[in-house]
Amino acid sequence: MSKRMDSSEDAIRFIYTRIKDFKNPEHLEMWAEWAKIQIGYKKPAHALYNAILRRLQKIEKLRGFTLKEKAHLLFTFSVPLSLAIAEELNKENWTYDLDEKQRIKFFTTEEGVVYKAIHTKSEKWFKGVKLNDKQNTSDIDGCGIETARVQDDSHQMDLHDVFDTETIPEQNESENLHQWILQIEKFANKLQMSEEFQTKAKKAVVVLSETDEIVPYRDFNDIFRVCLRSITRDSQRIEHGPSLNLQKLLMQIGDHLEKSFEYESMRGAMEVIREECEKLGEEVRKISINTLQTKIDAMMSLLSKTWAECV
Repeated sequence: MSKRMDSSEDAIRFIYTRIKDFKNPEHLEMWAEWAKIQIGYKKPAHALYNAILRRLQKIEKLRGFTLKEKAHLLFTFSVPLSLAIAEELNKENWTYDLDEKQRIKFFTTEEGVVYKAIHTKSEKWFKGVKLNDKQNTSDIDGCGIETARVQDDSHQMDLHDVFDTETIPEQNESENLHQWILQIEKFANKLQMSEEFQTKAKKAVVVLSETDEIVPYRDFNDIFRVCLRSITRDSQRIEHGPSLNLQKLLMQIGDHLEKSFEYESMRGAMEVIREECEKLGEEVRKISINTLQTKIDAMMSLLSKTWAECV
């Protein structure tokens, strides 16, 4: 067996132990990013994603998984059911249903657990947290577009004015999320993100001022790395509507982190910013305000239970 196949199987086992209780379609690309970090995969995350996807497409050959676990993996990652697995399910008299693309949209286990979902690209979860809202349009009205738009140098927003740069003290190798969400609130207001998002940030600030929720720097760096790469993947050469210059945004976030934290605390975050800037090179990419808002919401939901519960 090839080393690549061993790596993909190791990644699938790593992932499955963490999704085995989930009942919604998860984001496989983000899980591949996370698994790459945790299992020490040396190649780019997209290579691991492709390897995992190929293994799932021929899941009948995957060793060490029960029929129920294989069905659950296909359901969770929206992979079409192979003929071989369909025959096994039919032989065992399983109750299941497929959509038009042969993906499992409904099945029940022997224990009576029901799994049911509609597979769409616009609605995915990561670690059990919903990534994308149904919010598909920007709430920024015509009067505020010039404030938020960064399409050229004349409208370049100075994000140094958005972020405070006071050093945030470490607490037992953890970050105080109240301080971070204060920055998110200011950022959202400056970019005129949706009223719903700004309200959520304000609520989180109030609640966290009383709870002092913290997150280990290692967890912060891992989640930041996954979410930032997701942002760069979703950037465009041309964006219609309010957007930011991605390269300048990354550099200014990096500058903020460097000034506000000890370098070692944010080593992972700083390294991924450097890597993504090197990949972009001279290419100009844009990220829409709406997309950025969705990505920040997803990241904060993973980092903070308080944020996830604020609606």
